[in-house]
Amino acid sequence: MLSFVPLALSAMLAVPAAAPLTESALLESPMRHVRAVDSSMRSLLTSGFRKSAAFASLVRRLQNSDVIVYVEEVPRLPSAIEGRLIIMPTTHGQRYVRVQIARRGAPNDWLAVLGHELQHAVEVADAENVRDQAGMIELYERIGTRTGTHIYDTVAAQEMGRTVRREVSNS
Repeated sequence: MLSFVPLALSAMLAVPAAAPLTESALLESPMRHVRAVDSSMRSLLTSGFRKSAAFASLVRRLQNSDVIVYVEEVPRLPSAIEGRLIIMPTTHGQRYVRVQIARRGAPNDWLAVLGHELQHAVEVADAENVRDQAGMIELYERIGTRTGTHIYDTVAAQEMGRTVRREVSNS
């Protein structure tokens, strides 16, 4: 009987770990958590994923969360805002957020803004109690800085935007 335990243990240790998700699984699968609403946003997500390790890390973190992110371009946002995160109603325990970006400036700027907003989505994903706008306001009053009425920012999102900009500029 004692020889069975080491054999069983060695068999368990020989099982390979789950393979990391591929780009296709993260960006094209019906089960993906970061979703573009149109082909231009899909191209932007793919570009960010390929050019920036930090950006790809955000996509991976969101894939392992209970948050689904829809990314969309909007024709205009208030003048001081290049992107924003909006929480949507929770359905069947699933949390949803929408990232809206206005394409201002160069493509590297768009990727930096999208990375910034995906960082905010990760912040929401990490706060399991955020299920509605009131919860999101409470989160950002605790971790962020208010820059306007219901407008908040975090140091982590600002740093992520800079990191993504630097990585895509160097690619």
